[in-house]
Amino acid sequence: MGAVNNEVKKIISRAKKVQGKLQEVLKNQDWVEEAKKYADKQKKEVKKLLNTDTAKLKAFLERERKHLERLQNQLPGEIAKWKDFAQKQRQELKTLLTRVKKAQKSRVIEIKSTGSKKKTTKKTSK
Repeated sequence: MGAVNNEVKKIISRAKKVQGKLQEVLKNQDWVEEAKKYADKQKKEVKKLLNTDTAKLKAFLERERKHLERLQNQLPGEIAKWKDFAQKQRQELKTLLTRVKKAQKSRVIEIKSTGSKKKTTKKTSK
């Protein structure tokens, strides 16, 4: 039983020492103030970095917005040009097809009128 009491006394003395150190640290709060000051400095540095980056980002977005607005204004005119171009190509293709059909009809008529009798000669090799 005496050994147990000695062990308990050792544990209690260790706990008292740790408690004393903890109370001393809590009373001496300089490190907390230093940590707050350091955190404030870091916060200010991060804000500076972010402010410059956000300013650059805002300028870039503004330029892109203006460019997109310019493109949006040009789109209706470009679409009208493409529609006009497609219409002209369609009309040109129709005229070409009618010419081809007429040429085929006249050729068929020409072949019928001359007769389809063509003499073919076979070459024989001797």
